[in-house]
Amino acid sequence: MNHLRGAVLFLAAALLQWWWSTRLSFDGLSPQILLVLTVAMAGRVGPNSGMCYGFLWGLFIDILRPELFGGNALALMLVGYGTGTLRRKIDVIDAVSQCLIVFFMTWGNFLLYGLLGAVFAKNFIWVGWPAFLCDPLYNCLIVPFAGLACAWLRVR
Repeated sequence: MNHLRGAVLFLAAALLQWWWSTRLSFDGLSPQILLVLTVAMAGRVGPNSGMCYGFLWGLFIDILRPELFGGNALALMLVGYGTGTLRRKIDVIDAVSQCLIVFFMTWGNFLLYGLLGAVFAKNFIWVGWPAFLCDPLYNCLIVPFAGLACAWLRVR
């Protein structure tokens, strides 16, 4: 893996997430690009790199939305680890299986973040029904682009 390409992908994804969520969101709904890229990275390079990318992208999201600082970092780190360990049992690089993993990891991310809010902020941080029902579908739409970005990263 080229470290310069990794840094470019990291910064480009963070800026794209910020731009999309502030400029192109429809009624507050936008895809979670960083979650999808965390799943794609963990599927391609394993749990350790997936955890690192997920943690750093989660810190970026926590800086953008400081409701529970560190909650997104922990949640995306666990998403990266879970996907990286799943790749030993199923093919997570295939677009269909990756879409299913992204779909369920989105719900898991929402619920874990809410539970972390219940423990540390004394209230369950709920994203709302529109986001809970529509974001997994939006995330599945960008799975092929995340796969291309990760494939670009792995090119020698």
